[in-house]
Amino acid sequence: MKPIQTLLVATDFSTPAKRAEERAAWLAAEHDARLILLHNLSSLALQRLRERLLPGQDDSQAQLHAHYRDALQRLADDLAGRWDIVVTPQITTGQAHREISRAARENGADLVVVGAVGEHPVREFFVGSTAERVVRESPVPVLVVRREGHEPYVRVFAALDLSPCSSAVAELARRIAPAAQLTLGHVFEVPFEGKLHFVGASEEAIHRYRREEREHALAALHTLAEAMPMPQGLDIRVEHGMPDAVLPRLLGETAADLVVTGKHGASEIVDLLLGSMTKHLLREAGCDVLVVPPAPERKA
Repeated sequence: MKPIQTLLVATDFSTPAKRAEERAAWLAAEHDARLILLHNLSSLALQRLRERLLPGQDDSQAQLHAHYRDALQRLADDLAGRWDIVVTPQITTGQAHREISRAARENGADLVVVGAVGEHPVREFFVGSTAERVVRESPVPVLVVRREGHEPYVRVFAALDLSPCSSAVAELARRIAPAAQLTLGHVFEVPFEGKLHFVGASEEAIHRYRREEREHALAALHTLAEAMPMPQGLDIRVEHGMPDAVLPRLLGETAADLVVTGKHGASEIVDLLLGSMTKHLLREAGCDVLVVPPAPERKA
């Protein structure tokens, strides 16, 4: 897997953004990577400002840009000094999630870091957070930060769906926190399990079906673990049930401070842009969430 050489962290100067800044700076120092510090000015907000509050006062908008540019530079200098890293401030104008994704591509970022919520948490509760929108669009992995980021991750849980993306999820989980206790976890459901009695399946047959699904998942995870560095340091968990109900319990039992997952689920009945399990983790997990996009398809 490609090393982490460039990180991009988005800030709106809020408290959640500060957690993301600190975690991104910590990771940049750990991986000897450069850090892009990005702040986006809402194009819609600027338009409203021009039309309603400051008509004809172009110098006021320039002063606003200068204010944020100076604030961003001070923040960049502070992070660079405290963490001994290279920090490049960058200001964009537009829709935040689109500008973050675009900046990630243009800067060749290997990882995007954002806070779980921005400066308008109530509004984001109803319309979807900037973090979730960035995850949908970003071409590179996105780390959504909820907790303070002054220390390394200690326990990492890789939530795997056994899709082709699973190996990339597990590899990045190991790379992002090489010294952490890593758990490879899979939650499975037996297709149509609740209806099998109605088509004549015996209880014994259903239990056998469930056992075979578990054995298949365990074999897949052991194969994945054996191909990774330090496989002896891995824990493997396979549980039966609804992922939305089982995953929070597993995260609690393993005391995970980071959960890593793929962007899309293996189920056919998923959101076209974001898998249902991934969406649930982004909204409900009490720890940081790292979302890995599928690898781009190779052209023949």
